[in-house]
Amino acid sequence: MNFCLSDLVPPLRWSDAARITALADRPGLPDAWWRTLPLHRVLAVLDAEALGDLLTELALDHWPAAAVGDVLPALHVLDPDEADDPQVAIALDRAGSWHGLLALSGRELADQPFVKARPVLTALFGAVFLRMSPEEARPVSEPVPEPVSEPVEDPPDEQVAEQQAPDIPELIDAAFGDLDDQTWMVAQNRVFSDEPSDPEQLARLLAVHPSVIHDLEAALRDRLSRWLALPEAKPYNEHLTWLTDTFGAAVPKERFVTAAEWHGRELRTLEVPAWRFVLATFPGYRLFGDWLVAGDIEELRERTRSLIASAERPPTVPQALEMIGSLGVRPDVARQWLESVPQLRAQKASEISTADRQPDRQPVGQQGGQQGGLKDVALTRRCFRQPDGRWWLRVDVSGDHLNGAEVPLPSGFAAYVGLAPGEDRTVRSAAGEVGLSWHARPVLGSLQRILSEVSAEEGSHIFLTLSEEGMLRVRHLPAADGGDETSRALRLVGYTAPSGTPEQAARVIATRVGLTAPVGRPELLARLRERGDRDLLTLLG
Repeated sequence: MNFCLSDLVPPLRWSDAARITALADRPGLPDAWWRTLPLHRVLAVLDAEALGDLLTELALDHWPAAAVGDVLPALHVLDPDEADDPQVAIALDRAGSWHGLLALSGRELADQPFVKARPVLTALFGAVFLRMSPEEARPVSEPVPEPVSEPVEDPPDEQVAEQQAPDIPELIDAAFGDLDDQTWMVAQNRVFSDEPSDPEQLARLLAVHPSVIHDLEAALRDRLSRWLALPEAKPYNEHLTWLTDTFGAAVPKERFVTAAEWHGRELRTLEVPAWRFVLATFPGYRLFGDWLVAGDIEELRERTRSLIASAERPPTVPQALEMIGSLGVRPDVARQWLESVPQLRAQKASEISTADRQPDRQPVGQQGGQQGGLKDVALTRRCFRQPDGRWWLRVDVSGDHLNGAEVPLPSGFAAYVGLAPGEDRTVRSAAGEVGLSWHARPVLGSLQRILSEVSAEEGSHIFLTLSEEGMLRVRHLPAADGGDETSRALRLVGYTAPSGTPEQAARVIATRVGLTAPVGRPELLARLRERGDRDLLTLLG
């Protein structure tokens, strides 16, 4: 076992550990022992209980806002029976579940009635270290041989990606430092971009035919594949494997970007952040807005909703957190994922907190007395899933809208953006604050200022959604001037590129109304009838 303490305790990698006095001057341990000394050699000096007590001190004094499971992620795979302690039992009863307990921060744990945070944490951390203690570990009183008092000169090969990090950007720069200007532009704007430029626009910029852009991109992606197969790319491939093992089915974009120190650095030759290079070579994962997902985000969201809805009785939040582990969502991001799923996230953070402490009061999926949430946004008229993975509502601008009238919202879309019956709230937009409310019906307040700023006219379209941060995003499409029926139908779902063949257009529209598998024209028309999109039916029928 060649792991160091900082490999197992992520906050030690985020902190300036050299300034944490509790780590320094430990008899029998060298300077910077937490990142240079394998854990079995640390446990020969500090036994499991002493090391657990030290980590408890760090968690409470230096990282009080960090979840217990984030301080020591190995707790997620610990059998709760191994932490057999009366104080742990009390805390577990208050939290409602093992994962609920690990989701609490040290500060939240200290605030729980009848719970003593320090002995709870010491017992939890100590149980993990006891499990990792080698059978041949020497007792604390046994003299420590002289290698223990010196730093390890050569870190083991299994050291985490951070210790390999300084070399990886150099590997990438060495491999891709000879790109010609056109290929470099394609790399920057297509291959290593989280918002790829349109090939036709890039072709106009470079004064070439669009086919040249496609050929350059294909050649660069082929070169990437060949480089990944070379022996010199082994450290990079090991990093990708580590990311896959760490992330599971879904991870917030922010965690991906900060997973290694060098992810945020700019690659010298490509002039893009290193995380974009990683994203382009990360097999099976795609970025959807604020989430990196293995596969399709809407499929994972639907599986999450189905899992919760199929429970015999609506689960509490801690129960739901455990349930979605079967989908491959890791415990350290399970709460974030649950709160990000449309229709489920309408439950307020305060209600989630209440559900953790009083499981019988507020089950997941129960909103306004209706079990299982409101109408699915995928079956809601004028709602379309855009390439960013979010559902957007199309509003056809009228004279009333231009004069300041409020905008009615379909209930399915209102539930998607987290609005509940009886609720009033304010959201931010680029043009100031806008009100959202649901009384007689869900409505959005006046968009007059926004419509004025985008020069909207009667007959034009705006597409609306809320970002994960609660920001109202607005996209304006001027009224179409002529065009065939297929192009007009595509415009109504927010697609403005050349229409191509009717079959290609049908695939675009099918995707935007939530049909994930390839479907025929009859299935598409049936979905549009089910949703009530009569304008699209008229154009396509």
